[in-house]
Amino acid sequence: MVERLEYDPEKNQRPDFASDVYGIIRNALIGDADSPALDDESAIQYLQEQWEISNQVLKDRYRAQVLEEQQLMETRRQENAEAELLKEQEIRAKESELAKEAEKRRTPLYVFQKGQGITAIPPQLHPYAKKMIMARKYVPLWYFLPEASAEAKEKGRDALDTNRFQIAKDENDGDTSSNQGLTLVSTQTTRASPNAIPDSRLTWTQVMRAKSTFLSSLPIGSYPTEFIEMFAGFYTSMDMHPELREVNGEVVMAHYHAEMRSAWYDANERTKPFDLAIISTEVMEESRRAVRKAEHQKAVQGGFIIYVVWQKADCSRVACSTFHAFVKSRPITMSITTRCANANPGR
Repeated sequence: MVERLEYDPEKNQRPDFASDVYGIIRNALIGDADSPALDDESAIQYLQEQWEISNQVLKDRYRAQVLEEQQLMETRRQENAEAELLKEQEIRAKESELAKEAEKRRTPLYVFQKGQGITAIPPQLHPYAKKMIMARKYVPLWYFLPEASAEAKEKGRDALDTNRFQIAKDENDGDTSSNQGLTLVSTQTTRASPNAIPDSRLTWTQVMRAKSTFLSSLPIGSYPTEFIEMFAGFYTSMDMHPELREVNGEVVMAHYHAEMRSAWYDANERTKPFDLAIISTEVMEESRRAVRKAEHQKAVQGGFIIYVVWQKADCSRVACSTFHAFVKSRPITMSITTRCANANPGR
């Protein structure tokens, strides 16, 4: 490997070969029998020529060395430029891909007719209700009440676009066995509202308030027309039923609604749906019995409280009124405990 020159031979100064320092070399050249006849002047010229030849070799080596280094630097520069260009192309491609993904997640903008407004703001559907309607699954009617819509608006205002995850239990239709697993879900995953009320606890007034929003939301799930008409007929048949003119008729009808609506979705899951618009006299009678049973239990509990009051306060009307107010302000179990602690053993 040729040794690298660390200096430029162009800057070399030719020695003064006529000086006394080089006198010995000149005399050796003059006295050399193999050399042509040289005098002192010829010896100086000879030394100068030999130095120029030797220095020219160094100059050529240095120029080749500089050229090689320049070529190497240019090659590296090109390689770096190509790598930088490739990196920029990859970044642009990634940005383009991310932009496309972001565009997919965006809500599309649809054509609107200029100058055409609205007369009223449509109710905002609760996200969980929308999710279940789109999946054509059962969702409690509470989600179509104004309070559910208000909750949806409030959550919509407070929502943050985070990218966090949390651990949640798998929902296996109420299965509480050890087969349940844990799943990582986004914090924005639509979950059921903790404020939701099951259909069995809704009043008939609440059912009637929610049914219009429920019916108008069915197209979101692409329900066929005959199914939407069936659900509409379901509510019309109940609203026109003579049971509503009876004592506790609204309670009976609310119970019937909860049972039948849930039963229809269960039957549909089993691929055996039925016409919900047809009133079932058998289920209606079961609802009547269920309501009568509940009323009877309330009456029995109320009578027991009165019994305890009279047993406790038969000494005077003033004591009776005072103790009655005391019992009404506390659970029944408290009344029983009080009687057991204070009752006379002989009574």
